[in-house]
Amino acid sequence: MISVWKENFKITSYQVDFLGKIKPANLMQLFQEAAGNHAQHLGAGYKVLIADKLFWALSRINVEVQRLPKWGERIRVETWPCGQIGPFFRRDFIFYDGDLEVICKGVSGWLLLNSETMRPQRAVRLGINLPVNEGKFALETFPDRQNGSAETAVFNKKILYNDIDVNYHVNNTRYLDWVMDCFDSDFYRKYTLRSFTLEFLEEMHWGNDVELLLGQKGTSFHIHAVNIKTGKNAFRANIDFFYSSDAYNCPRMDYQSESI
Repeated sequence: MISVWKENFKITSYQVDFLGKIKPANLMQLFQEAAGNHAQHLGAGYKVLIADKLFWALSRINVEVQRLPKWGERIRVETWPCGQIGPFFRRDFIFYDGDLEVICKGVSGWLLLNSETMRPQRAVRLGINLPVNEGKFALETFPDRQNGSAETAVFNKKILYNDIDVNYHVNNTRYLDWVMDCFDSDFYRKYTLRSFTLEFLEEMHWGNDVELLLGQKGTSFHIHAVNIKTGKNAFRANIDFFYSSDAYNCPRMDYQSESI
């Protein structure tokens, strides 16, 4: 049994943004691809679980970014389960560049859900023992609830084909795409992503309408996605940037030059 999974990827042209760096959602897709392959190796992959009316659902994730890899770079992700925190199955990960320098690291919390009732299940339902990797953490702190205020409407969208995954709900990486869509090209020319945390709260489905709300403190932003029909939050996020300019200039929001 492999307790720490290692997988290599090459960054392709269709994974990068207009600056030639991988989009954060695409980087998280690579993490989840590796995590899924590791789960399959451990006997807890999608096909095994769905036959028993179970599936993994990402509930919380916190990521610290040293830098985002560029088009053509070869990177490695290492990922491993490291026990449970309450109902959450913790899985950590680290991305390395070609020189084996850390470029990104994070911690995620997963729920084992019944596909019919959507209720969390205990580890015993897996029928196997996952490796614990006791004391091996990419980040020391497990992400808390995200309680920041977000009151300024940024945009609305309808959930359509490209948002839906194999479980017939919005894939969690699409939520991160929506977070990044809250800022325009001028903003990304002046700021560098430093970290992000997402808490997933409610399933969203094909045809649902969602509104993105944003709050700001300096270069830290709180973002909520609200199901317009129910008024409930689908997710809450906090995203931090490194300020690399003397002035704000982003027409989608009235940014204030507030230090943190």
